[in-house]
Amino acid sequence: MPLEYEHMFVSVQSILHVDMDAFFASVEQARRPELRGRPVIVGGPPGTRSVVATASYEARAFGVRTAMPVTQAQRLCPQAVFLCGDMAAYAAVHERLIDLFRMFTDRVQVVSIDEAYLDVSGCRRLFGPPRAIACRIQELVYDRVGITCSIGIGSGKLLARLASELAKPAGIGELTETDVHGRLRELPVRELLGVGAVTEERLTALGITTVALLQDAPLPLLSAAFGNGAYALKQLAFGRSLASPVRSRRRLPKSLGREVTFAEDTADGDRLRATLLRLVDHAMTRLRAKGLAARTVTLKLRYSTFHTITRRATLPHAAGVTRVVYEAAAGLLEHVELDGRLIRLLGVSLGDLHAKSFQLTLDDVWKETSLDEAVDRVRARYGSASIGRAAGALVAPPAARPRRAGRTTS
Repeated sequence: MPLEYEHMFVSVQSILHVDMDAFFASVEQARRPELRGRPVIVGGPPGTRSVVATASYEARAFGVRTAMPVTQAQRLCPQAVFLCGDMAAYAAVHERLIDLFRMFTDRVQVVSIDEAYLDVSGCRRLFGPPRAIACRIQELVYDRVGITCSIGIGSGKLLARLASELAKPAGIGELTETDVHGRLRELPVRELLGVGAVTEERLTALGITTVALLQDAPLPLLSAAFGNGAYALKQLAFGRSLASPVRSRRRLPKSLGREVTFAEDTADGDRLRATLLRLVDHAMTRLRAKGLAARTVTLKLRYSTFHTITRRATLPHAAGVTRVVYEAAAGLLEHVELDGRLIRLLGVSLGDLHAKSFQLTLDDVWKETSLDEAVDRVRARYGSASIGRAAGALVAPPAARPRRAGRTTS
């Protein structure tokens, strides 16, 4: 092949979308071989008011889906194994996967804990064509982590993502520019990323139910229904959305938190404080795993009447130490007047996130940091339930708690 033609060939953008199959459930099956082949539902024990976070494909065969109430999932698949989930373990596997992806390219854009885009346009000489790279990634993911993934190949993000969806589970799919005027036209419009239930309903009202009909629809017709969004919708039908390059720099999340719905509504102060400690503790483990520190702490309470309130505190400095954040959250809880009302849900959210930096201090903060990191290492290896906090070791006198508190209600 002449050099100029080879250069033209390899310069075509090649994007992989790597999506873990039933990630949380797959990690649990990999950790516990006795669960392989059995329906596994991650989200909460039966009889609680939690929802399904992830269901294995064995459970999905019975109609179980993400965000479904656990009670409904139990009715559909009573023989399933129900697990509360272990975010520390999932985060540890996520980090191993990202390191694996970076063996092939430094252009890795993390989308969520279980998916990422890889730009392998310049990797052909080292690793072969995109399909060969996808095959090797699948092999390494299974060999090193024990789970499967689906990989889509496309000239852009949208085509790659659509291809991975069509290849699930554990497959490799590819959509080319030719497929835009072929296979893509056969899909229902709801398969397009960005077309939600409301948009689908409005398109259906116009008689547009497939990608082919959306591609062929006159722009004035779409403009009458979608205004300025019509052009973007049209571009979406031709696979031209998500045209931005793969961004290897990790964007800082806006916030990170955890919440729990009690099996029975409660006004027990000790139980609320113990639950808050557990939520803060595990949220901080996730925060540190991402190399972040938080400046704001938000407490969320939902009463049995479903009325929800939030309270927020701003710390003097961004903190990555569990004690500091727990004291702020506990101080917010202390100033909430329950007046005998029962609490249905309790949550904590960490915001105004910053990349954590090391500071040499003359106080005992470095000791607490070392303790926190030791706890994180134990949880990463043995699971989040392997070690817990004692509240007495974290509670400081009231005078030591942050005084700056914002207040919002909703």
